[in-house]
Amino acid sequence: MTFLPLAEDDGVLVYPESTPALMQELRAAGVVVDTWHPTGECDFVSSRGLVTDTLLQIVVGIASSAGWYALQSMLRRRTGQVSVRATFDDGVQRRRVEVNGEAAAVVEALERLDPFRSEPS
Repeated sequence: MTFLPLAEDDGVLVYPESTPALMQELRAAGVVVDTWHPTGECDFVSSRGLVTDTLLQIVVGIASSAGWYALQSMLRRRTGQVSVRATFDDGVQRRRVEVNGEAAAVVEALERLDPFRSEPS
């Protein structure tokens, strides 16, 4: 799983302040995770514009079902407002989802949008 920046500000890549802690939590669950850019080139901020630090923001690139399900598992332990922007690539096509709301509702939406679920034959 790769965390992606929220923005670029005058050449500095901006990530949510929660990114390092989320990465540590996912690594503890056995997920290979990193930021898209070297952390020394990034700025981790608690707010950006109208978005306050009460909103957990997660912007990730996901290449495997393990990352997708680890993200859901992590969010199940959260409460409050979250915003998830996920891009996943199965080698054939790249898709992007954005889900905002209460953590439990976001998990439900991610379960419905599961790009790795096998469709019944």
